[in-house]
Amino acid sequence: MSNPNQPFTARNLANIKRRFYEKTDEAGLLPDKPHKQQEPTLRRTRMRKAVSIPIVAILSIGVLTGAAAAMNIVDLSAVLHFLDKSRLDILSPVNRSSEDQGIRMDILGAVRDGDTAEIYVALTDLTGHRVTDTLDVYDFRVTGGRANNAQLVHYDEKTKKAIVRFLVQGEHLKDRITVKISSFLTGAQTNEDIDVDLNWSALLEQQTEDSIITLDHQEGEISGIGGQQYEEITSQSSIPVLKPDQMHIPVPGLEWMYISNVGMVNGKLHIQINPDAEMGTYNHGYFYFVDDQGQEQDVPLSSISYGSYEKDGVRMGGDYEEYIFDIPDIRELQRLHLKGKFTSYDAFVKGTWKTTFDLKQSTVKKKARLQHASTHSNSGPLNVEVSELGVTLTGDLSEIDSERLDLRIVIQDGTTIEADSGFVQLDQEIVKWISTETIPVSHVRELILNGISVPLHD
Repeated sequence: MSNPNQPFTARNLANIKRRFYEKTDEAGLLPDKPHKQQEPTLRRTRMRKAVSIPIVAILSIGVLTGAAAAMNIVDLSAVLHFLDKSRLDILSPVNRSSEDQGIRMDILGAVRDGDTAEIYVALTDLTGHRVTDTLDVYDFRVTGGRANNAQLVHYDEKTKKAIVRFLVQGEHLKDRITVKISSFLTGAQTNEDIDVDLNWSALLEQQTEDSIITLDHQEGEISGIGGQQYEEITSQSSIPVLKPDQMHIPVPGLEWMYISNVGMVNGKLHIQINPDAEMGTYNHGYFYFVDDQGQEQDVPLSSISYGSYEKDGVRMGGDYEEYIFDIPDIRELQRLHLKGKFTSYDAFVKGTWKTTFDLKQSTVKKKARLQHASTHSNSGPLNVEVSELGVTLTGDLSEIDSERLDLRIVIQDGTTIEADSGFVQLDQEIVKWISTETIPVSHVRELILNGISVPLHD
């Protein structure tokens, strides 16, 4: 789930880009709204490109065998053979395709339970070797979706086909869905143990009163904020950051960026970077601290993306990235060592792959209505819905903390499916748990929510 109060990890960086696109889309600043949700890949927070979406023809191509070929229906068991039978059974074959730049996108199969859709898409390079096992879909959009994720789940070395699972949640998902991909990255290489040897005393001594500037995030001067200090940062009308490009400190093994300033701001350590190479647009990562024994330290970390420049006559935001560590005393740095984990890509491939298909929602569900979310709550009624994809909670969510939510599904044979991750929340309107395994709804006996037994009905 996306939550600004979570510990700042590699995955948190995805939220920054998503939040920026949502705000600019609401203001009418983007021609279309690409989404990239937090799991499972790191994501740069900087917006260095505008997306132009021309209309492309929709072709009808798929993986066909036997009787399926005669009916022009994709054989999901052949192309999605890595999924278990319970998942294959609930997927509807789609068989819609789009081709651009010598690359074909095939919509294979999908399932929707109302507010959530799971869509399996194949990408195949017909002319080269741009689709690899490191493919990472960068800009995409699924109509009606607000919390989106695209994850490479399978790669066939023989056919050079990459299978990507789109997981989409939104209250406005309709029976007719359009999937559109505008770009993807390939050739990812991740270095998880980069040593950054800095002389903190010498660097911090260079700081002067004019080393700090202030930004107004209400005026669009900040393109992204994320991490554990999110609420604290966004509550400020003016946000102090370091003056850009006061230093030029290379980071070992990373030619696409350098440390452009270091300083203390309001009792916190700031490290500013400038990704000045073209692929720095898309490469991403973060810094962290270890002790003398090499153990990673739990130092609260946040990130701010800001600055702007012009590219092809278009003003872009997010030219600098500033990492903020909750280290108020520079003496603490004497026992800490700065490390970095960054992912670099070989290529960024742009195009327009777009197709539309019908996807009716599954009617296999069980429901319940609770008067309160807990035994000692004054909150209002809560609606519970169990589908093959997961559990949806709507209504009065004031007492629902998805970070501490205890949710279990009890099957008739006594076995349980526990929800230990996979929560997504859209504002304060809906909480959804997305299960990693298909839920046998007809065999569900009850649901346990925060210790309360919830009888379900059809």
